[in-house]
Amino acid sequence: MFILKFKFRPILVIALAWIFTGSLAAQTPKSGTSQNFNLIRWNHGKFLYGADYYPEAWPQNQWAQDARRMHAAGINFVRMGEFAWVKMEPAEGQYHFGWLDQALQTLAAQGIHAVLGTPTAAPPAWLYSKYPDIAAVNRQGIAYRFGSRRDYSLLNPHFLAATRAIVTAEAEHFKNNPAVIGFQIDNELGNPYCYDRYCQAAFQAWCRKKYHTLAGLNRAWGTIFWGHTYTAWTQIPLPWNTLFGVVNPSLALDYDRFFDQATRNFLDMQAQILRRIAPTKAITTNEMGMFDAIDYSKLNRALDFVAWDNYPMFDQRHANYFGPGLSHDLMRGSKDGENFMVMEEEGGLPGWTTFWGRQAAPGLYRVWAYQAIAHGADGVCYFRWRTSRYGTEQYWQGILDQDSYPNTRYRMIARMGKEVQRLRPWLEGTEVRSQIAMLISPASRWAFHIQPLTKGFDYNRQLLAYYRAFRRRGANVDVVFPQQDFSQYKLLIAPSLFVVTPQLEAKLSAFVRGGGVLVLTYRSGVKNGNNVFTARTLPGRLARLAGVEIHDYDPATTQRQAIAMNGKKYPAGVWFDILTPGAGTQTLARYARLFYRGQAAVSLHPEGRGAVIYVGTEPSSHAFYNQFAALAARRAGVHLSGLLPAGVEEASREKAGTRLIFLLNYTGQPKTVALGIATRNALTGGSVGAQVKLPGYGVRVLIESDSAAFTFRR
Repeated sequence: MFILKFKFRPILVIALAWIFTGSLAAQTPKSGTSQNFNLIRWNHGKFLYGADYYPEAWPQNQWAQDARRMHAAGINFVRMGEFAWVKMEPAEGQYHFGWLDQALQTLAAQGIHAVLGTPTAAPPAWLYSKYPDIAAVNRQGIAYRFGSRRDYSLLNPHFLAATRAIVTAEAEHFKNNPAVIGFQIDNELGNPYCYDRYCQAAFQAWCRKKYHTLAGLNRAWGTIFWGHTYTAWTQIPLPWNTLFGVVNPSLALDYDRFFDQATRNFLDMQAQILRRIAPTKAITTNEMGMFDAIDYSKLNRALDFVAWDNYPMFDQRHANYFGPGLSHDLMRGSKDGENFMVMEEEGGLPGWTTFWGRQAAPGLYRVWAYQAIAHGADGVCYFRWRTSRYGTEQYWQGILDQDSYPNTRYRMIARMGKEVQRLRPWLEGTEVRSQIAMLISPASRWAFHIQPLTKGFDYNRQLLAYYRAFRRRGANVDVVFPQQDFSQYKLLIAPSLFVVTPQLEAKLSAFVRGGGVLVLTYRSGVKNGNNVFTARTLPGRLARLAGVEIHDYDPATTQRQAIAMNGKKYPAGVWFDILTPGAGTQTLARYARLFYRGQAAVSLHPEGRGAVIYVGTEPSSHAFYNQFAALAARRAGVHLSGLLPAGVEEASREKAGTRLIFLLNYTGQPKTVALGIATRNALTGGSVGAQVKLPGYGVRVLIESDSAAFTFRR
């Protein structure tokens, strides 16, 4: 193994670090064997239904019984190995994979395949002992101590050399093993931020590559403020440990972009090794839904398919289904709408050393898994097979508890294991189709973390408020990112589009003039791509398109506000943009209180064949969003159903001639849905009337076909 050893010399470190951060960026590995990876066919024609399994933590004489019980529950797939570096490589350069071979053989005897994790999320103690500087450094300049996970520095040369070695050895050993169907890279990439000398040198090199000259960087960042002008590249700091905790917003946004790219490069490095050595194995990583430190739409270019970790109990404030639903759609949207899988599906009570979730009704574990499928998942893998006896996750329940008793959760999950294979012929080839999309801007999310508006501001809460309004009327909703295509949608909602570049402005203008309806909300168009405040009248580059000007605004602190729309008043807060509508712009709602009473709060501006709706505040009433959704959809030509019963979700997947409709009841009470069409039950083949009854925690998967008579397939 080639290891670099040197004292800190800035110019040398910049050059060496940029070999990693710069060269790999230009060599992102191509993903997949096809544009839309077929997860069902990849799993030998079966729906991926599995559990996360850690055989290294259990006696080997228990493995066979585990495999038999998995098979009895319909489990055909496991994810394992992602924290087993020290078991795979107990000493530097000494690789022990025999135990994993035996585990794979035991599982394969029951028809169970595996995705193996590359174990880089858990560097072994011997590596820290030999190279202590692989530990990440926090914002206070203190290195983390060994004892957690993912506490490495992304740019440390010793860690990168060790990573290449273990990933290469793992790929070589398992490249021809038929029980291994793919690899998961690392585990939940995206932290910690790095503030060590290697990261600083690499960030300085990143800035030099982006801006070419110090004059260009100083101009872009506005470093004349407070006399922060740089006269050498080595003077550029990391955004950390400053008096009052303040930092140049432009520098901070570029650091977020740098860290995002460094994370992508780390994944790409592993993907290149795996794809070169084991080209028949698929590649993924497990992601975190609404987690925003990483731009998943860029990270996922190197993957064959998207996978993520779903724990609905952490979304208690969103009734346990809108939050996870949006996360599913974000993950699907992060790879251009392709079907995905859940690599960690909640299978029991979440509990760490520092926090606890709540225990769910057993039926919810089935409903949540069906929600993933309804939103485009072609695989669900429960975390974990058995609750750990050791370490931080002793209270994070798996399907089984430590005593292996086949409990209610196991029986519920086993029931679903039989159902999903009956559904497989209907699911294969279907996709989620939507006329509505939410636009998520990673740059805006980062900029708001750097300079939050008010204590009450929450970008994700806005996303959920609009998302929920359309989902409650049975509409599918996609998630798109700035570089993606908007043209297939009729309605695009872009809350607080803070950072706007000329390229994004042009795309939004083309979308609206081509007939789309764009919804913008407060604090849109405020910053340019460098996180610098616009010199234009707000909403900046979007003012002409929106048909409004904003000459004043009022951040909500303690005062309350209301808006009047169609004769009704709705409470509002967080922020109040006071709109001045231009010629041809209609006022839809006005402020009802304070010194700007009667001024426009919501506007509609026709533009080309489309229109822009600007909402200058954050209403806090579900009634407002219900009315607004109906108005926006009508303007965009999108059909919405009536409001669903509280606690019920409707979602659909389609392929030529067939639509699968999922009705999900997240409550313990029976519900009735007026679907309005005749369908068949996909699990039983029986006909279903226009009124569909759902038991408590019930699920219905219904088939709507173009054909008046079609053959039911089991």
